[in-house]
Amino acid sequence: QEKGKRAGTENVPYIAAFGTAADILTAKTKYRQIRWKKNAQRMESLRTKLLQNLVEGLGDDVVKPNGPPEACKRLPNTLSVGLRNVQSGELLQEIQMLVACSAGSACHSSGGKLSPVLEAMKVPMEFARGTLRLSVGPDTTQDDVDMAAKIIIKEVKRQLDAL
Repeated sequence: QEKGKRAGTENVPYIAAFGTAADILTAKTKYRQIRWKKNAQRMESLRTKLLQNLVEGLGDDVVKPNGPPEACKRLPNTLSVGLRNVQSGELLQEIQMLVACSAGSACHSSGGKLSPVLEAMKVPMEFARGTLRLSVGPDTTQDDVDMAAKIIIKEVKRQLDAL
């Protein structure tokens, strides 16, 4: 603020709440650690199933997961996937009322430019333009994952058939 001469006003209640949330999450109680690990394992399983459904429905020549090749090095609840020759903006317009997802990377650039994050990850352009981010949570079901995949597959096939 003030042309870089002083810091802005810090949101002290939010900072304190974040610290409390971190304390609760990392508390060394056996029950919390077991519950947290089970949730992470379940979400990782759902994320993997979602990717598997997309690959089975569209082929591995169309679907490319973004990020580390080793699934164990990815967030358990988040899938970033590139869809070759698909426009993620158009895809979102068609499915946004049916599937909760977003386009590009979490740190995307505006103005139609490729995300610097996807560039740094060396995601090929034909996949980067069709990048979707999908997340699962503790309340996500197998049916939710299967339905989301069916909806995405249907719309991607429609886009690709129109080429």
